[in-house]
Amino acid sequence: MNLREWTTKRGRLFTCGRPGRGTFGRSKHAIGEDTIDRWVEGLPRVEVLHIVSLLGKKTTGLSEFSYYPFSSSGDPGTKPSFQEWLDHRYGRRFVVHEFPTTDGRGIPPDVLAEVSRAVRNLIEGGWTVVVVDSAGAERTARVCEACGYDRGVK
Repeated sequence: MNLREWTTKRGRLFTCGRPGRGTFGRSKHAIGEDTIDRWVEGLPRVEVLHIVSLLGKKTTGLSEFSYYPFSSSGDPGTKPSFQEWLDHRYGRRFVVHEFPTTDGRGIPPDVLAEVSRAVRNLIEGGWTVVVVDSAGAERTARVCEACGYDRGVK
């Protein structure tokens, strides 16, 4: 899952890849609940974890949520949203903040400003935050760097 902690003065900040990326890599493979359970078990154990999702679309237009039994809150269809699915499966221990981006295309400046502001506000409020993209490396790092945080543990 490529979980990495970033240095902050308040709160805690992590980045990681989406559920199943560490297991199945880039293959277009349906991700089962057992794989998602293992991903959740690897996340920081806190009373409330804020998940900042940068998942959106692949460059082909395929939704990055198409692998899962849940969807983005903005996707049409009958699947529950990521937030609804997590609440149903694990209780109210997660708060999902979605900032859809396109994998392999960076983050548009306006979206980067918006997500960075949200992450800084959560961290300054003392919360634990995990920023998620496909592999937990590129888009997530751009957000943390824009916030002024350094790689490495406090």
